[in-house]
Order: sequence, then structure tokens, then C-alpha cells
Amino acid sequence: MIVQAQVNGSGPFNFLLDTGTTRTVIDPELARQLDAPVVGEVSLTGALRRRQDKLVQLASVELDGASVSNFAAVVDRLTRQKILAPGIRGVIGEDFLSNFDFLVDYKRHWLSFGDPVPAGERCRFQRIGEYHGEPTTNRLLLPVEVIGVSRETFQLQLDSGAKVPELFPAGSEGTSTLPSGGTMATSSGANGTKIQSNVTLKVGGTQVRGMDLVQSRRTLAFDSAGLLPTSIFRRIYISHSGGFVILNPSE
Repeated sequence: MIVQAQVNGSGPFNFLLDTGTTRTVIDPELARQLDAPVVGEVSLTGALRRRQDKLVQLASVELDGASVSNFAAVVDRLTRQKILAPGIRGVIGEDFLSNFDFLVDYKRHWLSFGDPVPAGERCRFQRIGEYHGEPTTNRLLLPVEVIGVSRETFQLQLDSGAKVPELFPAGSEGTSTLPSGGTMATSSGANGTKIQSNVTLKVGGTQVRGMDLVQSRRTLAFDSAGLLPTSIFRRIYISHSGGFVILNPSE
């Protein structure tokens, strides 16, 4: 999901909108262009590795009228993200998005902030997870059932940057091994990922049928059992103020 954002009054610049990323990121060239002052460092856990990145101070970030001032962003080259989305200058993460309620309409390619709450079932999400005994923030963790494949309920991260539903390996937070239906590669790397085809995912009263479910072989543990892409729903309303999502709300 590519959006245009103003940073420090300049732009617009193309950003990837990613509810699965806890911190907003800009590339080094944009940081230099904005002459953004360095204010510290942050340790980040990614799909394949942990790394240490610089933090810079931004005067403002604005997206479709939604604006946050005095905002710290991570500086990273975004090598993998730019392969998937050429031309982006950064990633809008949950540290920005958590200040707002918004609707994503995939059919109309529409992102809207501040609309009235639509009709539909309200599914509560967790804002805080846990990684190596420490709390993680800016999260959207939802309980998800995989009907006909497992009797477990998995706590998945609602992720607008994910392509397919994905479970992390057994031994990560709350996962287990699923029956294998084949192999495929994900955007995080050609890692011999197992896949289960034609499964049904259930979140609250909403069911999404005919999905491919990936079980990756990532080497890192996470605070969730896997990823739930927002794009498998026609429309999705995320209320950070209320702590709930509405999946496929009425128009």
C-alpha cells in the first residue's frame, strides 16, 4: 500500500504504509535532504536479523490531513522494501498510525482518516506484545483460527505489509507445526517455506476461505505467532482510539 506523505512540509514523498512495522522509517537520502538531526539509536528486530539504526527528529509527518509533530523516525536503507516497492522514501509505521482511526478500502484503493465508525463486528486487538520477556508496543495482535487445519487459536499481527498469511516456526510465540502442502518463497527470502493451501481463516465472526497459509522457517522469534495481511479483506476499519478492528464493514 503506497501513500504520499509530507515530511517537514516538503514532498509529497512515496511511503509504504505498514501496520506491521512498529517504527516509521525514512531512507538515508531523505534524512540528508531534510537535514534531520540525529537524536539517538534504536535496536530493531526484522524478519531475518536484528540491527542498530539511527533515530532522527522530524518536525512533522502528514498523511491525508493526519499529522504528527516532533516525530522521531528510524533511518534505514530499506533495501528489501525498495525491491518490492520501487521509489518509496520510507515506511509509515504504527507509531504514526496509532494516533488515528482510519478505513482502508482495497476495492477502491482508498485510505480515509476520521470517518464515522462503520457498521460491523468489533474485534478487539492487543496493543502490547512480548519479545524475550520485554514488552513490545505499537502492535495490532488479533486471535485467528485456522479452521480444519489446527484446533489452536493463533495470535497474529495484522500487517498491511504482508502478502500472505504466515505462521512462524514451532518454538516461536504460540505456534505449532502444520501439515505441509508444498513449498514456496516469501518476500523475506527463499527459505523453503512450507505451505498449506485452501484453508479458512476465522477472526471473530468473519471467515476468509481459500487462503494459502505459509509456515516460514525464520530464525528469529517474535511477539506474535505470525502475520495476518489486511489485504485479504475487502475493507478494514482500524480504531486505535477504541482498540478494535471491523473486518469487511458495511459500506
